[in-house]
Amino acid sequence: MNKLFHVIPPQISYLSKLVYLYLARNELFGRIPPEIGRLRNLTILYLFENKLSGEIPKEIGNLKSLVDLKLSINSLTGSIPPSFGSLKKLTTLCLSKNELSGSIPQEMGNLKSLVELYLYENQLNGSIPTSLGNLTTLTHLWLYTNKFSGTIPDDIGKMEFLVHLFLSNNNFTGCIPKNFGNLEKLQTLYLYSNQLSSSIPEELGNLKSLVGLDCLTTI
Repeated sequence: MNKLFHVIPPQISYLSKLVYLYLARNELFGRIPPEIGRLRNLTILYLFENKLSGEIPKEIGNLKSLVDLKLSINSLTGSIPPSFGSLKKLTTLCLSKNELSGSIPQEMGNLKSLVELYLYENQLNGSIPTSLGNLTTLTHLWLYTNKFSGTIPDDIGKMEFLVHLFLSNNNFTGCIPKNFGNLEKLQTLYLYSNQLSSSIPEELGNLKSLVGLDCLTTI
C-alpha cells in the first residue's frame, strides 16, 4: 500500500500518454474525476480497494483502448454507465463490492471481447438483459448478492466458454434454463437463495466438467 495522496486530482488528465494507471489500495477517497476520460491511451485502470464514492463517471466510456477495468471494493453509487458499452476491447470488468444500483445496461452486450464480468455484492436490480447473451467469450459471470429479479434468461446458455456462473442470493424466479446443459466447460454453478423452482433440469447431466453445484434454498 502506498499512501500517495488523498484524492485523484483532475490534473491527472494531463498525463495524456499514460497506458497503465494503478492506484489500488491507496486509501483514496472522494470521487473519480470525469477528466480521467481524457486518458485515451489507457489500457489498464485499477482503482480497487480504496474509499472512493459518488457515481462512476460516464467519461470512462471514452477510454476505447481499455482492456482491464477494476473499481471494486469502494463505496461507488449510482448506476453502471451505459457508455461502458463503447469499451469494445475490454476483457475484464470488476465493479463488485460497491453500492451500485439500477439495472445492467443493455449496452453491456456490446462488450464482445469480455472474458470476466464481476458485479457481485452491490444493489443492482431488474432483469438480466438478454443482450448479455452476446458475450460469447465470457468465462466468469459473477452476479451474486444483488437484487436481480425475473427469470434467468436462456441467453446465458449461449456462453459456450463459461466456466463459473454465480447467480446466488438474488430474487430470480421461474425455472433453471434447460439450455444450461450446453455449457460444457462449466465448473461451478451457484443458484442458491433465489425463488427458483426446485426442479433441476435433466440437461444439467451433460455438464461433465461441473465440480460445484449449489441450488439450495430455492423453492
